[in-house]
Amino acid sequence: MNKHGGYYGDKTDIIDFSVNINPLGIPQGIKEKLIQGIESLVDYPEITGETAMGKLAAGISKRPDQLILGNGAIELIYLLARSLSDKKALIIQPTFNEYSRALKLYGCRTVDLVLTKEEGFRLTTEKLKEALLAEKPDLLFLCNPNNPTGVIYANDEIKEWMAISDWDMIWFFDESFMDFTGQPGMLSEDLDQGNFFVLKSLTKFYALPGLRIGYGAGNPKIIEGMMRYKEPWTINSLGLLALEDVYQEKGFANQTIEHINSQREIVFNELQKISSIEVFKSATDFHLCRIRNGASSLKLKNDIEQAGMSLRTCEDFSGLDESYFRIAIKSSQANERLIEFLKKWKG
Repeated sequence: MNKHGGYYGDKTDIIDFSVNINPLGIPQGIKEKLIQGIESLVDYPEITGETAMGKLAAGISKRPDQLILGNGAIELIYLLARSLSDKKALIIQPTFNEYSRALKLYGCRTVDLVLTKEEGFRLTTEKLKEALLAEKPDLLFLCNPNNPTGVIYANDEIKEWMAISDWDMIWFFDESFMDFTGQPGMLSEDLDQGNFFVLKSLTKFYALPGLRIGYGAGNPKIIEGMMRYKEPWTINSLGLLALEDVYQEKGFANQTIEHINSQREIVFNELQKISSIEVFKSATDFHLCRIRNGASSLKLKNDIEQAGMSLRTCEDFSGLDESYFRIAIKSSQANERLIEFLKKWKG
């Protein structure tokens, strides 16, 4: 099983910077709806969640046949891989390691295009074109904004890249962290005209990781292929209730983006003042960092947990080593506490 963020120790009051969950918590409207929906647990949910799907489609100006629901975004990663078994996939690394695991599990061949610190972990047209023409993959996986580097790519840039391949290649865009940026992402593009799939997680932005709800949007042919392998009843009743109204929470969304933008800049600027730490610019709700003095992020994780905090070490990401770690953006008080610890930490 692949490694993920999340503190699993004995401390009950830990501030967990290893998980990238909205620090504002669950929107009040959704929380009240979930409490009221407890009684619905005595009934079976809809097998595919068609009612919630219809409301979601209206909320994001898409059609139901362009959408698929998942038990968290993770189910859809594995479902897409299963529907495209025995294909060749190009993965832009370093990135979320479940892509590789899912593809290999279902017999796909994977090729990694690993970006480096010297490149700012940023993909260029020249590097992508070289890889595409050399490998001729059947599908490409790009996380945008990328986990763990925080790099973001604009739609116009991506559409230029999509024009490079003149063969029938599927583009997979994981936009699980896009909502934190306020940018539209590829979800705003015409799904009928492109051979691509957009993954969206609701658990991070709406602070519902325990509920497991996400969705994908794409060309109906891709959705149809995935639905052939989808198991029934993978979404519970409360997940479907939450899904119905998430895009009505516009005030919450604006408040979140304002908080993340402000605190991300403050944290970045403060980290830049610490000579032993290199911090990379991010577009979303976390920062990738690197320890300069040769100390291990595993030691940092152990030390900071003694102080009541936790973080995500990144040695399991392709192209990164034990000097890298990732920290989420939390409340201003929590962020200040983290910064103060890092300023005093000797490694």
